[in-house]
Amino acid sequence: MERRTIRSLVVLNLVVLTFGVAACGNSPTTPSPLGLQSLTVGSTAGGLVLHRDESATGTVILNGAAPRGGAVVTLTVSGAESRALIVPAAVTVPAGSRSATFPVSVTPSGVSAPAEVMLNAGYANTGVSFLIRLEPLR
Repeated sequence: MERRTIRSLVVLNLVVLTFGVAACGNSPTTPSPLGLQSLTVGSTAGGLVLHRDESATGTVILNGAAPRGGAVVTLTVSGAESRALIVPAAVTVPAGSRSATFPVSVTPSGVSAPAEVMLNAGYANTGVSFLIRLEPLR
């Protein structure tokens, strides 16, 4: 009986000691720096097809809350037909938020043949991309 009591006290002391170290901020793990978690357009997570004059809503999501002053996420489009996709140069995630939305649209001239473009978002040395397929009118 006495042996079990001693083991329980040792375990209890270890739990208290571990809690005390974490509470003092000396945790052995370092939190990840703030960066981009994801980029989506429309309600799809994998890719999207857009035609001439169509539009959608893009969303950038950070892996944590934006700092005071917000987080400015840059947006670019790459690919042979990148001129056909219109997005703002940047979107700001408001302070304390994790996400922001922005408009995505295809130019009135669209594309003459199917093409793929990559929408790219960048923030604090992190980047994510989203594939968009542009199609001529049906």
